[in-house]
Amino acid sequence: MKVSILINTLNEEKNIKSCLESVKWADEIIIVDMYSDDKTVDIAQEYTDKIFFFERMGYADPARQFALEKATCEWVLVVDADEIVPLKLKNKLQEVMEKDLGDVIYVPHNNYFLGKQIFHMGWGPLDDLHPRFFKKKFVSFGDEIHEFFRINEDTRSYSLDDPEAGFLHFSYIDFEHYMDKALNGYTSIEARNVYEGKKPRDELGNSVPKILFTLSRGFFDSFVRDRGYKDGFRGFAICMLSNIYRLVVHMKVELMEEYNSSDPRREILAEYDNMKKEIILEYENEK
Repeated sequence: MKVSILINTLNEEKNIKSCLESVKWADEIIIVDMYSDDKTVDIAQEYTDKIFFFERMGYADPARQFALEKATCEWVLVVDADEIVPLKLKNKLQEVMEKDLGDVIYVPHNNYFLGKQIFHMGWGPLDDLHPRFFKKKFVSFGDEIHEFFRINEDTRSYSLDDPEAGFLHFSYIDFEHYMDKALNGYTSIEARNVYEGKKPRDELGNSVPKILFTLSRGFFDSFVRDRGYKDGFRGFAICMLSNIYRLVVHMKVELMEEYNSSDPRREILAEYDNMKKEIILEYENEK
């Protein structure tokens, strides 16, 4: 029983080496890169010659099916570049294959945020399980952000119940990292998907009081009910940033709908250009 590793990359030179070191045991490593302009590909070439390229989309999900189609082994393990596969996880996956415990295996994630591991709000290892190890014929991928696994019906699933037999996921390094990647990048992608009808809208409300109430309730649920407070200021930060994320997506969709365009910036700049031309024309007519 052989294993293919799938890794999608974009400018991951700081992460990719350690990630690849933790999966050298696999029979095949497939890299699908979105035309990185750092040393990601150069580093990857030290570990595999199966490196392919995919149009840069701003997020990895559209390239996952492309990567899956390149896999030649029966079993597939999907690994993100900012993740590590501990030895205990590798051994557990081998046991799963030998005993044929399932067709799709849900793997725990040990999530790190701002330098520390997070244990609550759905970020704990056994609360954050993903179907990352599977027999190739049972899974395919969609292209929507954060909602990409498509699992066949009548598939035998199995969940690993040992946090130590899970990924180490080194999430956002600092607030700048979160702002650049999530709050600016991912929110724009989510908003376009909502505007184009690919994802349902997060109904925050149609008035400022309703929006504020919905976000406040969301913060309370995460921080109190889901015990975010137990993760200290990082828990508070996650709760706040998650609500801000929702709000930013909502506002971006509103702007797209107002201008009837998935690129409202272009429409607004066109309006500004017309206003500037009118003012300049007034000076010319005065002459």
